[in-house]
Amino acid sequence: MKKIQFIPLFLFLAFILSSCEKSVEEPARILLDKAQTLYEAGNYNSAKQTIDSMGISFPKAYKTRREGEILRRRIMLDEKQRDVEYFTALYDSLAVQRDEMVKSFTLNKNSKYQDEGFYFVPSQSLGANPFNNFLRAIVKESGDAYIMSYYRGNKIGYNTVKVSSGDSFVICDAPFLSRSYKEYGVYNERRDYKYGNDGGIMDFIAVADGPLRVELLGGTEKCRYTLRNEDAIAVRRILELSKLLKAVNEAAAMRDEAQRALDFLLKSQERSKQLEEKEIQNKIKP
Repeated sequence: MKKIQFIPLFLFLAFILSSCEKSVEEPARILLDKAQTLYEAGNYNSAKQTIDSMGISFPKAYKTRREGEILRRRIMLDEKQRDVEYFTALYDSLAVQRDEMVKSFTLNKNSKYQDEGFYFVPSQSLGANPFNNFLRAIVKESGDAYIMSYYRGNKIGYNTVKVSSGDSFVICDAPFLSRSYKEYGVYNERRDYKYGNDGGIMDFIAVADGPLRVELLGGTEKCRYTLRNEDAIAVRRILELSKLLKAVNEAAAMRDEAQRALDFLLKSQERSKQLEEKEIQNKIKP
């Protein structure tokens, strides 16, 4: 009698558990199907949010949640693959623009000793300006731009550069590099300022309309001269190249970061696959 009563009780409990599982898995499945549809439509963020919602609303829908995590990993892989393709295409496009633009600049770089060189406009080569007082603009391959003040004459020991146009002017008095030396009885003084810490001199020159005056201010001595139009144009062109070089380098960094993230996900997926295969093999061993 006990055995006869036990079988119906077992079947009853199995029916209850099956019903409970069904009541949890079915609504969770609806959300998973929605996430799948969103994923196929390319709405990756919405698909992941739907998977999150499914996990919160139906924490005991273990089977469907496992499928949801598989879908999430697939979404993440597709996202990173999309990012790699996007940033690669962006970099390639910008690199073409860069390669075309730099043809009109001179690159100063000794590959044997330097990891990074700098570009300048040919009219601002030192060889073409051996006796000129002038402002020279350069940009490193990284995109960092600089303006260098070159002076020859009586010693003035200046640190401040003032550029004016009419009643407007800008001043920079914080050179990051100063060099002074005497050559053939003439003092040479050079002061370098980095773009962004140049008091706005480079931007001022780039947008100025009309003649520009430059003043080099020292102790009691000073030097004044009119900035040549070709030097003003050089500053403008260097800033344009600087912007493009920074964009190229940023695109390359984003591409490389996306590739690293994709490689990590692929390796994680491969490890998970190997563990699953190992578990299956262990189960089927006699």
